[in-house]
Amino acid sequence: MYTITILLITIVISTVQPAPPRSATKLTFIPDDKYLPLRKEVTIKCEIINPSDHTEPPQLWHVDLKTGKRTSISRALLTNPMEDAPDVFKNNKNQRYSYVNKNNIRIRDLQPEDSARYECDCPDCADAIASQNRTLSVMKLSTPKWEVGPGWPLHEESQAKIKCEVNDFFPYVGHKILRNHIDITNDGKSTSALSNSGYPQKFVWEATITVGAEWHNSTIYCNVLQ
Repeated sequence: MYTITILLITIVISTVQPAPPRSATKLTFIPDDKYLPLRKEVTIKCEIINPSDHTEPPQLWHVDLKTGKRTSISRALLTNPMEDAPDVFKNNKNQRYSYVNKNNIRIRDLQPEDSARYECDCPDCADAIASQNRTLSVMKLSTPKWEVGPGWPLHEESQAKIKCEVNDFFPYVGHKILRNHIDITNDGKSTSALSNSGYPQKFVWEATITVGAEWHNSTIYCNVLQ
């Protein structure tokens, strides 16, 4: 006699619903460059990605680099600014700052005074949504100037002071001093001075040298990376 056993297997498949993506602020600069040249144009946009049905609208803020004053961006700020508004908005008669739509502005003909920090947050959101901030940095280039003392030409075995100075530029990246393509940066000392806003910047490198035969027909270069 044969016994037949029938085994029934029940497969239970559990379904897990993925959690919805979290809402987040997004602050966009177009073009997306760390430093922007003079006279160019930039668009700044603040938005919330993955909003829920109950997410409140975001807010774009301008933060003055000199004073730290935080000002909400609105159409009224660009067209009819209050007396205590930052100067760049009170001086907007030529409409360099234009309102694209809510939390979205465009700045034309960029100037150094347009450098500022921008923030994107959601102050009225019930859920905590982290803010984003980014600094708009407008470049300004300047030509280095040499000073050589006590006079020119230099006399062999005499001492001379050489100084390279660069004024009213932004930003400072680095520097290198060369004599006929020989690095003499460490032969001198450099100092830099910054304003509270980062612009304008000032750079000075100076050294006291003993003029030897190797200095005859020399060319010295002051390379300040801006």
